[in-house]
Amino acid sequence: MTAHRAIIEVGPGTIRRLCCGTGTAADAEVCMAALDAIDERAALVDGSPVAVDSLWRTVLRSLACGSSDGLIVVHPSWWPASRVGVITAAAQALVPNEVVPNQVVARPRSWLLTRALPDAVPEATVVVEIADRLVAVAGVEVVAVPRVAEPPLVAQEVAGVIAGTTRAVVLIDAPGTVAGAAALATLIAGAVREGGGQKVAEIDDARLLQLARRAPKARSASDEPRSTGGAGGARSRARRLGGLAAAGVVLVAAVPAVGAMATMGRHLAPAADKTQTTFLVEGRVALTVPANWPTQRVLAGPGSARVQVTSPSDPEVALHVTQSPIAGETLSGTAERLKRAIDAEPAGVFVDFNPYGISAGRHAVTYREVRAGHHVRWTVLLDGVVRISVGCQSRPGGEDAVGDVCEQAVRSAHAVG
Repeated sequence: MTAHRAIIEVGPGTIRRLCCGTGTAADAEVCMAALDAIDERAALVDGSPVAVDSLWRTVLRSLACGSSDGLIVVHPSWWPASRVGVITAAAQALVPNEVVPNQVVARPRSWLLTRALPDAVPEATVVVEIADRLVAVAGVEVVAVPRVAEPPLVAQEVAGVIAGTTRAVVLIDAPGTVAGAAALATLIAGAVREGGGQKVAEIDDARLLQLARRAPKARSASDEPRSTGGAGGARSRARRLGGLAAAGVVLVAAVPAVGAMATMGRHLAPAADKTQTTFLVEGRVALTVPANWPTQRVLAGPGSARVQVTSPSDPEVALHVTQSPIAGETLSGTAERLKRAIDAEPAGVFVDFNPYGISAGRHAVTYREVRAGHHVRWTVLLDGVVRISVGCQSRPGGEDAVGDVCEQAVRSAHAVG
């Protein structure tokens, strides 16, 4: 048998080998544990903690193909560099570079999906990837539409994003492991066809497997992947939007601020539009932030590790975003936990605590952090198994400077798969 690079699909809802005969999936429980914990250091498997890097090595080892001499790991195109780094590091540990360098490469799903139509030109193709909590539309950039509205409305939003491009071919990825993906793909296809002028193809799991079988299997310089451990196309796009990939933060879309999240992405923002925003994905959280505000990770100093998005005109005006995994926690339980932590701090640092707050129309725990040069109004939300905290920073008495940005961020913040 000719040696080839094994192709392994990682995410959004499964981990499986796409080569060497029929698709072989990893053990369902271990697979979900690995995907759920990809942003963490440890996972819980059979009631016992397991290091995430070790867990990923175990999963990938179970899918090893004896006749292969390397791996191509296919991941969601919108995944941040931090996630891609976890899987490529685990794969590299199983396939060392002692004999042939660069034996492990990472490719976005769009690399495989665009093979569905041999005559399609990549520069003229839009790839739509459906995940549990968002739909990613990859054209020149990646626009993420959250699945927070009813499916027909989400489909219309996706079609609106596509209509804003000049691409002639639309490929819709509908993984069978993502709830409602097939039905949503059909709705999106219908909405795109109503607009006319674009060729549409829906791709299910069986079709993806066929594409993998036809992908080049032998090594050749002409098909050598360009990336050996980065975040593929998503990372390069993020770099063009501000160089955030190195920090593990991915900015995946620039769209105008148009109010409610359900209408996001209908039109691409003109360059002169000062309300231009970006959809930021960090770990398991996504939210809308100003496109021209620099973003960085803050790992030192007071407070939790967080992503900070700062106004270019005033360093004391900023957004802070933190996240924590939770298991069965309620908002009242979150309030109790926060109250205990606040009570342990010096008096006057955290004030205006409200366990039954409303922020941007959402039920939340709210409080204010008082520092020398600024105040931070915190909104703590629960979405599925993720606790999201959004801090809106401004100078004392200057909350108007961050008010609209804050409301938009809080309203749009949600967990992603």
